[in-house]
Amino acid sequence: MIGRIAVKFAYDGTKFMGSQRQPHVHTVEGELLAALKKIGAISSVDENRFRVASRTDRGVSALGNVFAMDTDFRRQELLRAVNAVCRDVYCIALAEVPDNFSPRRARGRWYRYYLPYRGHDLSLMTMGAQEFEGEHEFRLFCKPDGKVTRRSLNSVKVERIGDMVVIDLQAREFMRNMVRRIVSALDQAGQGSVTLEEIRIALRGEGRSMGPAEPEGLFLMDVDHGLEMSGSSFGPMMERVRREKDQAWLRWQFNDLLLKNTDMDVQRPGI
Repeated sequence: MIGRIAVKFAYDGTKFMGSQRQPHVHTVEGELLAALKKIGAISSVDENRFRVASRTDRGVSALGNVFAMDTDFRRQELLRAVNAVCRDVYCIALAEVPDNFSPRRARGRWYRYYLPYRGHDLSLMTMGAQEFEGEHEFRLFCKPDGKVTRRSLNSVKVERIGDMVVIDLQAREFMRNMVRRIVSALDQAGQGSVTLEEIRIALRGEGRSMGPAEPEGLFLMDVDHGLEMSGSSFGPMMERVRREKDQAWLRWQFNDLLLKNTDMDVQRPGI
């Protein structure tokens, strides 16, 4: 029997030209739809009412995006089946939802940005982050696309973890480029090129834009609908992820050693 389900999915955004489907371009939605059609879970976007919670730009990754669809595919086999044919997109949990469920209407969204630490003043960044919390005019911190730009952020937190500055942002919804522009302002504040007063002025819709941060550091961590989602046996998917993790670590190790070996101040062991 056909019913509506919500599926939590993840992807490495650096492997796609964005999440939204486009003709003749490798996108997250395009890859998902091709896989779902191949296993017989859907026949078309319209007939199965396929919808995605959040669209992300090229280079932006996700660990907790959500799509919904109408399907009669066997629930206990869906995740394993779609993961077996999907490239670089991972379906990790699902839940039965009401017929009128729309993934766009979420209770909250959580984004995280990983910014390489370059001697940032974390105290200034934290004070800057507090300026963004609450309701403000975000016209200079987004691409409006004709939408209302007065929005509210629940929280913006800054923390240094190792060689990274981690910035967590939570709100019910975000406008296009909003997270990356906030991060850019905090990055510049931490390096002394933007003042807290300039941020306050920009949050009144005055002054100047501070541009967007690079997309590759941004992750959509979760979209909250208040659902109890469950996973199942993922089969070969997890082994594929582990192999990719090992390969990524080896690439990181090479780059780390290259940097160390080109540093003339580093003591090298005798050969």
